[in-house]
Amino acid sequence: MGETVNGQRLLLGRGKIYFDRLDSSGDPTGELFLGNCPSFEITPSPEEIKKFSSASAAAGQIASDVIRQSLEVRIQGDEFSKENLANALYGDNSTLSQTGDSVTAEEITATMVDRYYALAYRDVSNVVVTGSGGTPTYDVTDDYTVDATSGRIYIVDGGAITAGTDLEVDYDYGTIALDTIRGMNQTTIKGLIRFVGDPARGATFEVIVWRASIRADGAIGFISDEYASWQLVGDVEDDSTNHPNEPHYRIIKVSD
Repeated sequence: MGETVNGQRLLLGRGKIYFDRLDSSGDPTGELFLGNCPSFEITPSPEEIKKFSSASAAAGQIASDVIRQSLEVRIQGDEFSKENLANALYGDNSTLSQTGDSVTAEEITATMVDRYYALAYRDVSNVVVTGSGGTPTYDVTDDYTVDATSGRIYIVDGGAITAGTDLEVDYDYGTIALDTIRGMNQTTIKGLIRFVGDPARGATFEVIVWRASIRADGAIGFISDEYASWQLVGDVEDDSTNHPNEPHYRIIKVSD
């Protein structure tokens, strides 16, 4: 082999990333494929101490040592699943559920015109809006409109409902079960990260980070002229308890 340059050792990386999020008891929940991820990086960050000579004006460096090392993992993704959003926004996944029924005389007090008011339930139908006590009955379209999906009524500017009016609302609501992300209810998110390479050029590697504490890095663009993305950055933690001989990570060269 000698000193021959080998272009096959160049790396043009591609691959899949999985995250096994630990639950509140620290137990794994299973490796979840994160979808399309344009970037996966590991950055070593050594912390150095340096000593400089005090014997001359040049003050040359006479010693340096690494006193501690850390690793940072960075992932950029652009698939907006409920799990990915929960990871990026310090949240967890839940379900918004309601069983269909009816409501009579739900009160909205001191209304203002040109405003939306949320009802107690979503997926509403057969909405009737009246004044306090049941009279008068207001006209849909002229006096108010209904956002049935989110369960809101809008008070039309120029209609018969004037500022300060107390209202009562009768309506039916449907049975629903919607995925939700309960944001900012987690202080830390930890788990295993696995990268399975499928490079366009170069060797195939599999990277396993036993435990990383991840957090969002940067804004998530829910309104944008570009395809939105999210970024996670994670500090690699010591997992000597489960992996005493390689407590931080393992890189496997699967093929040349």
